[in-house]
Amino acid sequence: MRMPRRALSLVPLLIAAACVNGEAGAVWSPREGRELLGTAAPEWRGVEWIHGGPLSLADLRGRVVLLRFWLVNCPYCQRSAAALRTWSKRYGRRGLVVVGIHHPKSEEARERKLVKAAARDLGFDFPVGTDDEWTTVRAYGVGSVFKRYTSVSLLIGRDGIIRFVHDGGEYHQGAEPGHEECRAAYETFESAIRSALAE
Repeated sequence: MRMPRRALSLVPLLIAAACVNGEAGAVWSPREGRELLGTAAPEWRGVEWIHGGPLSLADLRGRVVLLRFWLVNCPYCQRSAAALRTWSKRYGRRGLVVVGIHHPKSEEARERKLVKAAARDLGFDFPVGTDDEWTTVRAYGVGSVFKRYTSVSLLIGRDGIIRFVHDGGEYHQGAEPGHEECRAAYETFESAIRSALAE
């Protein structure tokens, strides 16, 4: 029996989630958001671009997009920033576009000066926008599908289909005790990026 094309495109991600660095047991998979895998990514609405825009998902068709929802003063965002910068530099020429969409949780966090300064301090040299009303944030299930965190990341394939979700919190290469899951998430995410770029 032949597998549908969409199902075949998810096979590398399932393998990556089951075996990080070739070691059984080094597993990371999301607790929330798996139902979004293989679905069309919603277009971005209500986003005001701070730098690198304006952009639309339709404009980026044919590229792989890593979308990170972030906010000022978020420790998870601070600890994941290095991964985003690394992947943007490492895979940008191969077709990856990293996009950060800020989602304020307070009136103060709506101030453009504050958001611009936070993006600069995090080293975000990729496109950054802000979604004050959470129009796009909610379209991606933050608050409904994703309930534990709002700092969610999604990988969108060249065809506009969601290929990978990180359901919030942090991912990085840290080797400190207690951060094994963060490192496994980083490695699984990077494997998903490579798979999506190879399609």
